[in-house]
Amino acid sequence: MGNREACLLLICLCGVAHAQVEITKAGQDTGTILKKDLKWSSKIPVDKTFEQLTAEQKAELRSLYTSLGPDDEPPFPLEGMKPIFGALKQAEHVLQARGELNMAVTVGPDGKATKVEDYGGVNDKQMTELAQQVLLLTKYKPGLCKGTPCAMMFPFKLKLKTG
Repeated sequence: MGNREACLLLICLCGVAHAQVEITKAGQDTGTILKKDLKWSSKIPVDKTFEQLTAEQKAELRSLYTSLGPDDEPPFPLEGMKPIFGALKQAEHVLQARGELNMAVTVGPDGKATKVEDYGGVNDKQMTELAQQVLLLTKYKPGLCKGTPCAMMFPFKLKLKTG
């Protein structure tokens, strides 16, 4: 395994474990060493679980689906989007990936991701594969169909650095 592959594996594991990379000197926090280049254009906050979302934010999430009944709910990352973003931000920094991740995660009735489909947008195969692995390892609140847990897709779009 080369240095780059080892680094990517470490990034993935650290991101999934929700670790944060910070520099500290003499007990003083100097902040993250990573640029904040990811662009989340949704009103859905990254640091909230599904239960913490407001009615307006849940409505925005529901608007990503063509048809959900009144007793249906879309799947959502169990711990919110922040752990996913942490892992992807680190990978983006190492790989210098550009473009927009455009994926759909199939979430089973048990909240486990079973498949991630890539709809293109990023020309870096390693970044795409890493994003798929992060999304597969994420635990989800399952979707609800007529109030019962069911398999449903979770759309994921994220703009990486531009230029």
